[in-house]
Amino acid sequence: MTQKLRQLLALILLISGLTLQRIHAELTNPQSIAGEGLSGVESIGDLDQLADLHFAIMSDNKGDSPLSSVEFARMTTWIKKSNPAFMIGLGDHVKHRWENTFIPWLQSDPWWREHFYPNVADGENEYYSPTHRQSDYGEGAPILDLVVLEAHASVIRPNRSEYYAQMSVGDYTVHLIQMHFSDQPMDAAVAFPESSRAWMMETLEGVEKGDKDLIIVAAHSRTGAWDMILSPERRQLLLNKADLVLSATTHRFEAWAPEGFENGTAVCINTGAVNYPGTMTPNGYVEIHIIESVGIVGQYIDLTQTGRRLQRGRFAWIKPKDGPMRYLNLRPPTTNETNEPITNLTEPFEATQIEGGLSQLIKEKTGVDFALVGTRQGLDKGPVTQEAAWRVFSKNTNIRIVRIPMAKVLPVLGFLRKTEIASQSNVLRVAAPHPTMTGIITVAGITHEALETQALDDKGLRQVDLLIEWLTSQ
Repeated sequence: MTQKLRQLLALILLISGLTLQRIHAELTNPQSIAGEGLSGVESIGDLDQLADLHFAIMSDNKGDSPLSSVEFARMTTWIKKSNPAFMIGLGDHVKHRWENTFIPWLQSDPWWREHFYPNVADGENEYYSPTHRQSDYGEGAPILDLVVLEAHASVIRPNRSEYYAQMSVGDYTVHLIQMHFSDQPMDAAVAFPESSRAWMMETLEGVEKGDKDLIIVAAHSRTGAWDMILSPERRQLLLNKADLVLSATTHRFEAWAPEGFENGTAVCINTGAVNYPGTMTPNGYVEIHIIESVGIVGQYIDLTQTGRRLQRGRFAWIKPKDGPMRYLNLRPPTTNETNEPITNLTEPFEATQIEGGLSQLIKEKTGVDFALVGTRQGLDKGPVTQEAAWRVFSKNTNIRIVRIPMAKVLPVLGFLRKTEIASQSNVLRVAAPHPTMTGIITVAGITHEALETQALDDKGLRQVDLLIEWLTSQ
C-alpha cells in the first residue's frame, strides 16, 4: 500500500470517527436522558466518603502548572483535599517552545511524582525529540523519567513509551495500560503500530478479571475514539473487558458507551483539557468514584468554578454494576445552567461589535492598555441563552493580564498584529485569553512571573461572564 493511500485511509477514519461522535452526541442528548442523583450524595464530599476507590484523570495542560495557571492550581488544591489514590495523565503535558513550568513543578511535588501516571503523546514527542516533530515515534518517553512509576505499582514496559501498571488500592487491583498513539503521523498504522496493538491485547487478555479488578486502557489518539481503528475482534475484547477506555487530543470532554456495546463493560472517555479546552467544554479534569454496591461514577470537574462540586448533564454519568452507562444529575441546576433567555436583543451584534464592547469593558475594569477577548461569532436578534453566549467564543476562557516591559513589546505587537499600543508607563499591560497569553509570554521572552496574580477563589474575567454583563447593560 502506498504512503498516499495510507494517509487517505487515515483521513477517512478520522472523518468517520468525528462523524460518529457527533451522531452519538445527538442521539444521547444528556438534557433528555440524564437521571436523578445518587442516594446519600448531597455534596462531592459525600461521594468521596462513599467511594471504595477514587482517582482522577487529566490531559492537555501543555506545560502549564499551578505556577502559570489558576485552573491547574485549583485542580491540585482540590486533589490534595480529596486525596484520590492516583492521577492518570493522557498526554500533551508539555509543549515545545513554551515555558513548561510543569516540569520543575512536577519534579518538586512528592505526591505527583509518586502518584502520577502520564501518557506519552504528540506533545511529548515534539518537546523531547531532537527534531521536535510530533511524528517522532516514542521520542516523548523522557516524560516518564519525571515520575516514579514503580513507587506504588508493579510496572511492565515493553518499550520506552508504553507501560502496564498494576496497583493495589484497598481491596481493588487497578490495571492501567498506557499506549503510545500520537496525533502524527496521520497513518494510524504507523502512529499506533501492530506491535503495540498486539502487546495491548496480550496484556488485556492476561488479566484474570474479578469483581475487584478495574481495567483502564488509555491512548492519546488522533480522533478521540481510537477503539474504532481496531479489528472487530480486538474491539470486541477491549469493549467487553476494559472498564474505562480513555482518550484525549480533541480537548472536548465526552463520555459514552459505543453503539452496539451499550451492554459491554467499557465506558469511553475523552478527557477534555485542564488549560486548553475544546468546543463547548470548560477547563476541567475527570474524577472517578467506584462504589462497590453501585458501580462506577464519573464526572468532569469544572475548573472555571471557584469550588469543587458535583456535576450534572453530560458532565456526570454512572456505569451500574449490572446495567448500561447513563448520565446523571448529581445536583440541581444553577441559574446559568437552565438555558433560559438571559436577555432579548432588539438588533443583532456582529463579532467585531462584541469584541470592541468587551475590550472596552475589560479596560474599564482593569485599566489595561490593550484587551483581546477572542470573539468568534456574533449574535442574532432575539433571545440569548447561556448556550448562545458560549457559542460566541466556543468556550469560556479565562482572561489573564500580563505586564510586558516596553523593551520586549515589539514581537508582541507582531504576534497581536498591531502596529502600536499606547502605554502610560514603562510596561505594557495586556489582557488576553489564557491560550493567547501563553503565546504572548513566549514571543516576548518573559515568564509566568509577568502575569498579574489571580486568587483561586477569584473567578476572574471569563469570556461568557463578560459577554452577559455587557449584553445586560446595553
